[in-house]
Amino acid sequence: MKKVVALLGSKRRVNTYALLMQIKDLLAENDIDLEILELYRFQIKDCAGCTVCVSKGNCILTDDVQQIMEQMIKADGIILASPVYLQQVSGKMKTFIDRTCSWYHRPALTGKPVLCIATTKGSGLKPTLSYLENVATQWGALNAGSIGRSIFNLEKPIGKREIARFLQLLDHPESYVPTLHQLIEFEVQKSLALTLSELDRAYWDTHKWIHQPYFYPCRRTPIKRAISGSIGRLMRKRMGPKAGDRRSN
Repeated sequence: MKKVVALLGSKRRVNTYALLMQIKDLLAENDIDLEILELYRFQIKDCAGCTVCVSKGNCILTDDVQQIMEQMIKADGIILASPVYLQQVSGKMKTFIDRTCSWYHRPALTGKPVLCIATTKGSGLKPTLSYLENVATQWGALNAGSIGRSIFNLEKPIGKREIARFLQLLDHPESYVPTLHQLIEFEVQKSLALTLSELDRAYWDTHKWIHQPYFYPCRRTPIKRAISGSIGRLMRKRMGPKAGDRRSN
């Protein structure tokens, strides 16, 4: 049985939670287990901004964040779910995401599909979902789309078609086609990994990403490959000899 972990950024079990419970039932029909981690029930301290996690690989804070991150790494798929708070995710969800800073430098969820969910009784649905999708991309995950509900359709049940892509990527991650934005973001992360620290460079080298156009084999059009590759080479050239190492092009 496949395992999906959902992060819920709501303190109340109302609209966003109700959508997750509907998805839980739909996933169960496909022999997939869903575990909901309610972030407000965990101890999640504010990021100290010290960058120790980036430079040394460990966090100076002691709380439940590492436990949550490990559960995400072990899962076959991820769901990020949050109500909209003033045009953005909830504070607890944002605080947790801030604590995953090292995953931007050393992506840990490569190849895992991520489905994003948000609900609102006002505005801000689109930017909130867009933010969650961008975070998933920087974690190295597969963007499996998003589901949003506003005051106009809060009661609308989740349909099977809305999670179809998520289900497909759980079974066939190799079918994923990254966007041009995602290919460029990869080149940015690669260039930083080759420049900022030996820890990052070693991590990328171990995963054989330094020599690849993306985190994993995938379909790319010649135009996408040319544009993203050119941007990556230009960045590494401007960052200096170390980043511009011919082997990293």
